[in-house]
Amino acid sequence: MAITMFVFAAAIFRSEVALLLGTTILYLLIIPATSLERIVFPFCVAFFISLLISIPLDSYFWQKPLWPELWGFYYNAILGSSSLWGVSPWHYYFTSALPRLLNGYPFLLLLPISLRNPALAPAAKRLAISSLLFVAAYSVQPHKEARFILYVVPPLTAAAALSAAYIFNRRGKGPLPWLMATALILAVLASFASSTAMLLISSLNYPGGEALAHLRSIVQADAAGSSFSAVVPVHADVLSCMTGVTLFGTAMGSTVPTPRVSVPGQGLVGREHGASAGQVSLLLDKTEDEVVLATEDFWRRFDYVLMEDPRKAGAAEEWETAGIVTGFSGIEILKPGHSVASEEHKEYEIDEIVGKGAVVEKWKRKIIAFTGGWWIGPKMKPAVYILRRVKDVKGVRESAGA
Repeated sequence: MAITMFVFAAAIFRSEVALLLGTTILYLLIIPATSLERIVFPFCVAFFISLLISIPLDSYFWQKPLWPELWGFYYNAILGSSSLWGVSPWHYYFTSALPRLLNGYPFLLLLPISLRNPALAPAAKRLAISSLLFVAAYSVQPHKEARFILYVVPPLTAAAALSAAYIFNRRGKGPLPWLMATALILAVLASFASSTAMLLISSLNYPGGEALAHLRSIVQADAAGSSFSAVVPVHADVLSCMTGVTLFGTAMGSTVPTPRVSVPGQGLVGREHGASAGQVSLLLDKTEDEVVLATEDFWRRFDYVLMEDPRKAGAAEEWETAGIVTGFSGIEILKPGHSVASEEHKEYEIDEIVGKGAVVEKWKRKIIAFTGGWWIGPKMKPAVYILRRVKDVKGVRESAGA
């Protein structure tokens, strides 16, 4: 059953799971805990059924013959195209990703205890070794992201939990076991606190989604009381799309967005289904072609644009800033005497900030006022500008939101 689930996951959903399947089978054969004859039949049946599910269904949606996971593996691993999104050192998974995924180094320190303790080692090795081999093999790939090795978190956590339970159950056998058990409890509490803090910080990494949500509130407010429906063309740049702008996010009200539709000159875009009088639909464009983006006529199609760099949105006099979404750029420490509106705020007004960045700025000012100038917290920088058309090239339209 485990082999079958592995194959389904790898062939239909994520091709990198195939590598974890390989390291798992290899370890089970070496122990030995199974035989090749016992594995071949469920593997072949599951693989055949997976292809019957994936290829016809995905080929229909992509409108061409395709097995997506094979193509994704070829594109990213064989052609090495994933490196275009950045590369990391070979040890990144072990020194950075795993400690963060497992909530800190204390939990990693429990793994050696589980693997060396004679009573715990058999179970711990089954859980950990194949997972660590998978991470080691995947470290060869230059482009690294924590999500690629997410699958090892449950088994490695379980392996660490073996020694955690061993330590805690011996807490009454002397001062040292009691101290170790107390340290374990404190580590769990610290892990919970750090995870919560990381969760809050991570929520600041999606300025595109926040910009789209704020844009929806703008156009909904503009349409309030109107007796007719409208379609608002919007362009979102690469950063916006990478940080939360989706076709699902264009849906407004209680209606459900239709699949992508073809619009002349704009390619495949998202459109809201069933918009009635007084409702507004967002027509989303995600053009990336630099040649197209360099033409003035392209930008005249849109009422709003979501841009990392507003200078690229055609003529500056045709746009006004409807809001600025800031994104997380590290942790900053401010001391008394440091200006709140310092270097990062020179190019825009604080009041223009919208979304979670506005909440951070509000609390930052309150804490600085309370502490006499001290602040330790997220450092925010402009990420996505929400631009609204003031007038078209002939000056006919006064404002896109009017």
